[in-house]
Amino acid sequence: MKKRIGAEANKEATPGGEDLPFVWAGTLVVQGEGIARVTATGIRSEIGKIGSALQKLETERSPLQRETARLVKLLAITGVMFSLLIAGVYGVMHGDWLQAILIGIALSMSLLPEEFPVILAVFPAIGAWRMSRAQVLTRRLAAIETLGSISVLCTDKTGTLTENRMKVVHMHAAGVDLRLDEKIDIVPPPQFVELAEFAALASKPHAFDPMEKAFHQLAEQFQRGVGARTAQEPQHEYPLSPQLRAMTHVWEEEKEGRRIAAAKGAPEAIADLCRLSESERRTLKVHLDKLAAQGLRVLAVARAEYAGADLPESQREFDFRFLGLLGLADPLRAEIPDAMRQCSEAGIRVLMITGDYPGTAAGIAQQAGFTNIQVLNGDELDTLNEAQLRSRLREVSICARITPTQKLRVVEALKANGDIVAMTGDGVNDAPALKAAHVGIAMGGRGTDVAREAASIVLLDDNFASIVRGIRLGRRIFANMQNAMSYVLAMHVPIAGMALLPVIFGWPILLLPLHIAFLELIIDPACSLAFENEEADSDAMRRPPRDPQAPLLNRGMFTQAFLHGGVLMLLVALTYFWSLHSVPEQQARTLAFSVLIVGNLVLIFSSLSRRRSAFQALYSSNKLPLIVACIAIAVLLLTIYLPPLASAFRFSPLSTADLCVAFGIGLSSVLGYELIKLARRK
Repeated sequence: MKKRIGAEANKEATPGGEDLPFVWAGTLVVQGEGIARVTATGIRSEIGKIGSALQKLETERSPLQRETARLVKLLAITGVMFSLLIAGVYGVMHGDWLQAILIGIALSMSLLPEEFPVILAVFPAIGAWRMSRAQVLTRRLAAIETLGSISVLCTDKTGTLTENRMKVVHMHAAGVDLRLDEKIDIVPPPQFVELAEFAALASKPHAFDPMEKAFHQLAEQFQRGVGARTAQEPQHEYPLSPQLRAMTHVWEEEKEGRRIAAAKGAPEAIADLCRLSESERRTLKVHLDKLAAQGLRVLAVARAEYAGADLPESQREFDFRFLGLLGLADPLRAEIPDAMRQCSEAGIRVLMITGDYPGTAAGIAQQAGFTNIQVLNGDELDTLNEAQLRSRLREVSICARITPTQKLRVVEALKANGDIVAMTGDGVNDAPALKAAHVGIAMGGRGTDVAREAASIVLLDDNFASIVRGIRLGRRIFANMQNAMSYVLAMHVPIAGMALLPVIFGWPILLLPLHIAFLELIIDPACSLAFENEEADSDAMRRPPRDPQAPLLNRGMFTQAFLHGGVLMLLVALTYFWSLHSVPEQQARTLAFSVLIVGNLVLIFSSLSRRRSAFQALYSSNKLPLIVACIAIAVLLLTIYLPPLASAFRFSPLSTADLCVAFGIGLSSVLGYELIKLARRK
């Protein structure tokens, strides 16, 4: 099959592989031959324009990244200032500048939240691994946190909500309807045979598209002779275009000098080609709406004969005769209704964006469980300005007859409304919309390389339910990250306090850099592994999306963290003060440090969930906190009773009674933690 490409090309045509007489830059010729003239190179080509648009779109930093950077900067500045101040005061008052430097280092270590980078590195990395098991491949780690915060999920229909397995289930020809069962055991009337034959002739001979495969299967069932004709190549093809949603294949007829043309496409486009009257169009629309309401994808078919020597420039010049309608069923994925229910409970609005007929999209939306079904047509979208589009998108749940270039406008309008937007896409033209969305989701099965490069997430199975599973995981990861950061802040309160109070009250120094390093060896695995492994709360998908403008740790979380830390600091300070008046300094340090370690371990269990108690956390499926606690206690006992370690830590061995007292005081901190959590929940 030869395509004419050259000087006679229509300069007003839109370039593109599916719109003669141009081809894309980068197109591979796999069959046939032709001569082409280059009219644009680099960024002036259509694919170059897409690349240029992608360069202008900047990937936004996630709310978590912005908030964490602000929090770390604030705490770092505060820590450095306090460390310098306290070190200077101690050096001037006591004249021991070496001890002053050690105090300053200990205080800076206690105030600087060095665990935050660990949390930000480990949580997304392990989260990406968990998501891959749910068929969601993460290309940008920041998208994991954002995925749990989205408020609008824009999704395609075919292959995402449906299985992308097309089958012709309904035919309408010459005013008669034919419903096709699983097995056709009747001799179909001639008008249906002709309809099936020309639907196959209007499709690619070696079909890849599921819809065209369905047409070939139908034709083979109805008339065996069609297969022999379609095994050859059509003489000419008039492809689909944005201006006319129909395609035509021209075939050589056995009679010399005559050709037949088979056209298929959107019913309104075929109606234009057949030049139907207004009354015929109204009748056609009645049948079309009836089929579309059942969620069927409806295409129309027409035929024409041509006796001229040279083929016309446009398929509009053929004298087409309308043959009928074909209704194709693409089954809804079984898990979609439940996934839609979860989105509704989670406060996520699902917006279907499809190129299908509005009635078909509405029918599928009804089966999927959409509520308040309102449709925005692509033609109507082009008539709206930005303000009108923003207002309209607040109401609609379906955008039908949408072209890939219109998706970017939809994304920008939703973002302007203050929504956190996730967008699915698979084509080259979808790339700008995927990059502009807060979370771009490319289809891994049928998506192009350009779409996958532009997206933050790749859906390996092209399944909408996998997106919902990803959202659940995103919310779990963010909640665990919040709990881990709250724990880190709480634990830094007693560390900083016990580095500062001895200086203020003239007590012997309790925490040296070695002690703080030991504490960090407990805090780091706890905040990075134990918290990450915690299961999501049962109501994680029954809460509204997080406000993107809300701080990472709100005032309530800060208050709870400082109160938790204050409880432990008070217990450690009282223990140290009492011990200094009753036992030697090293033994007092050992008692107070033991209380600090045990209280820290209890704080881990109390901080794992804001909705469960520390006692419930002990019996959860997450055993990592228990493992961390056992290892920490074992190492603590070694530092107390192994002479070389005890000497390095400036500890003295404790009697069994004193050890039990220290452990008992540390365990008693759970009462304060749980009372604070209970008060906050109420």
